[in-house]
Amino acid sequence: MRTLEPDYDSDPGRWSSYQTPTDVHHVVGPELAGPVLDVGCGEGRLASVLRDGVAWVGLDASWSQLRANPHRPLVRADMGALPFVDGAFAEVTHLWCLYHLDDPVAAVAEARRVLRAGGRYYACSAARDSDPEILPEGYPRSTFDAEEAPGIVAEAFGEVEAERWDGRFYALETRDEIRAYCRHNFIPAERAESAELPLELTKRGVLVRAIRAPG
Repeated sequence: MRTLEPDYDSDPGRWSSYQTPTDVHHVVGPELAGPVLDVGCGEGRLASVLRDGVAWVGLDASWSQLRANPHRPLVRADMGALPFVDGAFAEVTHLWCLYHLDDPVAAVAEARRVLRAGGRYYACSAARDSDPEILPEGYPRSTFDAEEAPGIVAEAFGEVEAERWDGRFYALETRDEIRAYCRHNFIPAERAESAELPLELTKRGVLVRAIRAPG
């Protein structure tokens, strides 16, 4: 398994090159009542879809991501060593970030630590066979793919709920959109030139929910 090395500071143009019109944030956001810790908060997409009055704290290790985030408060820290006391939050999210770690289990355990009893946890990742129309060979295996994500979260939380998706949710309408998508997702650039327009990709992945039991 490979760790997907983060390049948010060394190549900020890649991560900002494309943003999906709909994402897991739009599913998780309405469920949150706060206070929520958004680990790997990036540019603040989750914060932007929260209901008014929901207390939010964003945490990321990337200076570039934090500078691009208009929401406050923000904390720069490591996912594996959260600078908060036990039981500080009602919800913790790991959205699109755990594949950056050699040991995602340790980060999930840290998320559980800072959750109060009955607190809710969320994590997500794509499947290796997502985007088969443009990447038929599949994505390389990472440390936190949809295929293993529920089991990894279960190591810290025990019982988990895995909500999987498998469908076409939006289309890439222009050649430039496909080029940006390929760059954003480390897909060979030449795939963008041969793809048919519009390109409807089959998206596959999982949203894992868990609850911290008392004790």
